[in-house]
Amino acid sequence: MIVKNVVIAEFHVLKEHVETLEEGFRNSFSDTRAYSGCISIDAYLDETASTFIVVQDWESFEHYDAYLNWRIESGLFDFFDRILVGGRKGFRVRKLKKKDV
Repeated sequence: MIVKNVVIAEFHVLKEHVETLEEGFRNSFSDTRAYSGCISIDAYLDETASTFIVVQDWESFEHYDAYLNWRIESGLFDFFDRILVGGRKGFRVRKLKKKDV
């Protein structure tokens, strides 16, 4: 597998909304996978911290940025404000570029 541009998204979710976010992922990941430039997306749960880690690979970070803007315009942060610890501040993104070392 060739990895291009990795995006790690962290969601610190309120304990009572873990299943809500999991269902949200289940309902939305097919759209994400179909979005232009998305190579892959997978979710992992750290149960002790009530934190989802979503690992994504994109053709470019510009593709990811367009995708994230689309999600924000569709009300993503309003959803986060209800279910994440600290609202949208409970969402963190890291963009990682592969380095040949």
